[in-house]
Amino acid sequence: MSSESEFDPFTQNVTFHAADGTPFDVPVEAVDFFIQYCIRICINYGAQLGASVVLLVILLLLTRPEKRRSGVYILNCSALLLNISMLFCQTLYFTSPFVRVYAYFGSDYSRVPQSTYANSVLAVVLRTLLLICIEISLVLQVQVVCANLRRRYRRPLLGLSIIIALIPIGFRLGLMVENCKAITEAASSAPLIWLQSAENITITISICFFCAVFVAKLGFAIHQRRRLGVADFGPMKVIFVMGCQTLVVPALFSILHYAVNVPELSFNVLTLVTISLPLSSLWAGVALDHPSSTHTTSTSSRRNLWHFLSFSHPSDATASSASTATNPLASKTGTATGTGTTCYADPPKSHHHDLEMGYNIAVEHDIAVRSVKREKEAM
Repeated sequence: MSSESEFDPFTQNVTFHAADGTPFDVPVEAVDFFIQYCIRICINYGAQLGASVVLLVILLLLTRPEKRRSGVYILNCSALLLNISMLFCQTLYFTSPFVRVYAYFGSDYSRVPQSTYANSVLAVVLRTLLLICIEISLVLQVQVVCANLRRRYRRPLLGLSIIIALIPIGFRLGLMVENCKAITEAASSAPLIWLQSAENITITISICFFCAVFVAKLGFAIHQRRRLGVADFGPMKVIFVMGCQTLVVPALFSILHYAVNVPELSFNVLTLVTISLPLSSLWAGVALDHPSSTHTTSTSSRRNLWHFLSFSHPSDATASSASTATNPLASKTGTATGTGTTCYADPPKSHHHDLEMGYNIAVEHDIAVRSVKREKEAM
């Protein structure tokens, strides 16, 4: 009875048999840990995948047409697409024959098809391309922010930025080659732990370096603007806040990976940087457009895809305003059609020609100030 009472079924061993009939024991705790690890990683990948897809859709909808040819926009969209593809491939890995209890503990991958090997290799290559896009984007944004520095400071900063960006890319390329070899040979990746750690450390240093330069320059510019009396919450403050987030949050996850035994923390670093970079650009663009919305009307070239897909277009308001301007009664009584209150200057009753070559000034309340061609008077 005493032996039966001391027996713990949660710590017992499970006996498996290899292909040649050789038995081997696996603790139940190891099987539980393997299953829980797969569940947590899949939840993490799913959250990252959803956030990347949502931000890509927002970036495509809210970016103006003239901004879609810029290098930063192309790099941000490419990074999001690469991140989505990489996360999708990594999620498919946990539905493949690689992740089977017997195949994992018995190291028997004889029933794994070649397509599964190709999917794993593709995920490794996409992660390398993603890191390259992130490093190039960081170099470009730092150089744009520091474009007004003197040449003797700007060129050394450019050289140092390129060196800092190439170091993690070099480690990543080496890890990619060795990891692809291990995948095709179905070998253990334990000998590559030091290379993975070196890559993680260099990526963290690179992110911290670029964002420190980025934030320091913008902080100095904000301080100078405050001294000049400009104290509004403008685009530079937005990028300053997002730069601090890009600096602190991914570095915090990377550092906690060594202090806490949570393997999925290290998988969030590149996704957080990929999401933070376009998010700061969108927020800064909104902060830049908001103060000017009471002074100028957005033309068709400045409209983004979201405005194009909406039911009400600025051209409708322009047409209604023009029809109001052609009605003398509406201009005299102050009535207006459309979504806003419109008030036009009453044209003079004299029959002499206008000094402004047939143009009057039309004031559209809370919307715009523009010129409207004066209608020819009836003979």
